[in-house]
Amino acid sequence: MEKKITLNDWLKKWFSLYSKPNVKHSTAVSYECYIRKHIIPEIGNVYMDNIDLDTLQNFFNTKSQELSPKSVSNIRMMMHAAFKIANLNDIVSKNYIEYVTIPKVTRKEMRVFSRVEQSKLMITIANTDEPFAFGIFLCLTTGIRIGEACALTWNDIDFINNKLKIRRTLQRLMTLESNSSGGSKTQIYIGTPKSAASIRDIPLSDDIITAFNKHKENMIRQFGSNIISPNEYIITHKTGSPCEPKTLQEYFKKVVAHSGIPKANFHALRHTFATRALEAGVDFKTLSVILGHSDISVTMNRYAHVLEDTRRKAMDNITSVILSL
Repeated sequence: MEKKITLNDWLKKWFSLYSKPNVKHSTAVSYECYIRKHIIPEIGNVYMDNIDLDTLQNFFNTKSQELSPKSVSNIRMMMHAAFKIANLNDIVSKNYIEYVTIPKVTRKEMRVFSRVEQSKLMITIANTDEPFAFGIFLCLTTGIRIGEACALTWNDIDFINNKLKIRRTLQRLMTLESNSSGGSKTQIYIGTPKSAASIRDIPLSDDIITAFNKHKENMIRQFGSNIISPNEYIITHKTGSPCEPKTLQEYFKKVVAHSGIPKANFHALRHTFATRALEAGVDFKTLSVILGHSDISVTMNRYAHVLEDTRRKAMDNITSVILSL
C-alpha cells in the first residue's frame, strides 16, 4: 500500500474498502457527510505522515465551535476507526485521535408529558379517524421509535399471541451516489433497527389489541380491504406506501398544538411511556428489553431520575424505622 498519501485520499479509501461495506446505510451516509463537508475542506490535503496531535487538536477545536458536541464526538469516533486501520497499514506511526480532547456530550433534558397533558393528547387522537393518529397512540403505549412505527406492517402483529414484532426501521436518507456528485437526492430506506437488542417482541395488552382492531376497521372504511393485507403498512394513507417519519412528526405537532399542550418533539412519547412504566413499578431490566436498549445501563442512566419520589419515600420509611427503635 502507498505510504505517502493525503488524509483526503486515505479517508476515501478507508470509507470504500473498510467502512461502507460493513455499516448500516444511515451510518455510511453520516460518515460520507463528515468526510466531504467537515474533514476534507479543513485538513484533507495534509499528508498522513505529517498529521500530528497538534494538527488534529486544532481541527477538533475548530469543529467544536461549529458543531454540536454529539457531532464532534461522532467525527472523532469515525476518524479513530480510520486512523486505526492506517496505523495497522503503517501509514501513520500512531493513532493520535486517541489523545484528542473534545467537549463532553451532555444529554438534553427529556420532555415527558404530565398525566394531564397525556390525557389531553389521548382525547384528541381518540376523536379523529386520521390514520396517523394511531401512530401517536402506538408510540405512546408501546414506547417504540418513530422509524419502527412507520416500518410496521400488519404481518408484524401477532393477534393470536398478542405480540408486536419489531424487525425493521424506516428512514429517508440521502443516497451516497448523489452525495459524491454534489447532489442531494434522497430515498426511503427500510433496514434493521438501531441495534440487535432493538429486534424484539413487545407483549400487547387486550386494550391495545382492541385499538389495533378499531384502527383496522377505520382503515378498511376509508381505503378498502386491501389496505390491511399482511404486507401493507399499518400507518399509511395509501396501499404500498408507508408514512414517513417527517410526515408523522408534522402531524404530531398539529395534534400537540390542537390539544393545548406546550411544544414537544415526537420522542417525548417514548420518554413518557418509559416514565409511566417506571411509575407503575416496572423494573429497569424489563423496561430495557421493551424499549430495545442495547444495555440496561442505557435505561438506568436515562430514566433513573424518575424514581426520585420512590427513593424519597423509601428513605422516609427507613428513617422512621431506625428512629423508632
